Amino acid sequence: MNRPNTNNPLPLWIALMVVPILSLALYLQFADAPATNKDDSVASRVTEHEQSANHHSKAVNSKADANSPQVAITKAPNELPEPKVSSDVRLDPETARAAVQKVENSVYERATAMFEREPVDVEWANRYEQSLRDMFALHQGLQRVSINSISCHTTMCRIEVFTPRDADADFFTAMFYDGLASFRAGELNAEAAIARRMELGMTSVYVARKDHTLGFY
Repeated sequence: MNRPNTNNPLPLWIALMVVPILSLALYLQFADAPATNKDDSVASRVTEHEQSANHHSKAVNSKADANSPQVAITKAPNELPEPKVSSDVRLDPETARAAVQKVENSVYERATAMFEREPVDVEWANRYEQSLRDMFALHQGLQRVSINSISCHTTMCRIEVFTPRDADADFFTAMFYDGLASFRAGELNAEAAIARRMELGMTSVYVARKDHTLGFY
């Protein structure tokens, strides 16, 4: 009976199985390492790209901020002082009318006083008075006016008419100025001024002699 030989090498079939297993193990070991290095390299490149992109974006934004005009924004205050509103003081019609009468009466009295103190230049006064009467007689508007008196002194003449209403006074004033401008081609046209006494229903118009002025205003 033959005894097995313990000094002989491994059977051939075992050797044939070990070699491929070792080769496979070595391949797997070295294959994993490059794959890891490759992933790390790709991740590193991606990180570098992102950092470069961020750096470029910051540079562009910084340049845009430097070139962009700086706009100062002023914040409106939360509370603004309330504007001062002056009280609208209105006079009632009677008070306003009394105030107007006071002024007109003052002018009327001053004009009357000046006219009555003035001496009379008879020659000039008579001639001018007649011209004024002719004007009233020929002017269609003035024909409707109720005359109280027409008199001249040395530097001015006064015509007094009855004007019970404001409308009467306004009508007379308009017609009188039209008569001065149109009668005898403006022969009587001269400086003139109106003085009223509203409570008496009287309106006086004063006409200055040529080269003279009225001094009661």
